[in-house]
Formats: sequence, C-alpha cells, structure tokens
Amino acid sequence: MFTPKTVVKQSANQVSCTLNDEIAILSLDKSVYFGLEGVGADLWQALETPRSVAELCKLILDSYDVDAQQCEADVLDFLHKMQEAGLLETVD
Repeated sequence: MFTPKTVVKQSANQVSCTLNDEIAILSLDKSVYFGLEGVGADLWQALETPRSVAELCKLILDSYDVDAQQCEADVLDFLHKMQEAGLLETVD
C-alpha cells in the first residue's frame, strides 16, 4: 500500500527507452512490453530517481490541469499497475 511518504523508483528488472513520444518498457522478469505516453511517460521518467508519492503528485499537478484528489487517485493507480507488473520498487 502506498502513502504520500512512500518512496518509489523504477525496478532494476526492466529496461526502457524513449521512442518518439512514447516510452517503451520491457519487464525482464515477465518478458512483457509496456508502452507509456503523456502523463504515464512523465511519471515513468520521474521514477528514474527515487521519489515520494507526494512528489510525483506535485509534479503532475504542476504540469497538468487536474484537481488534487483526482491526481492522487490516478498516480496511485499508475503506481499499483507498475508494481503489479514488476516495474516498480519501493525504497526504504
């Protein structure tokens, strides 16, 4: 479960690159490809370095026209999906 203070980063068990306006991610554990663009791509790039959930929400709020409650829900949903896919890890 994520809280605003939870710090997350990209998993070491993935490789990713930018292709035009999309980020392509390959899960090395599951051999599954993911493609991200827009907000998802911005979040993924931000996760190159460990960041708290609160920092990620602020980044999106500063860049997009979205209310804080919806932003937090969407960021948490993204993080859960990335964690389930093995692409994200928490930092102590």
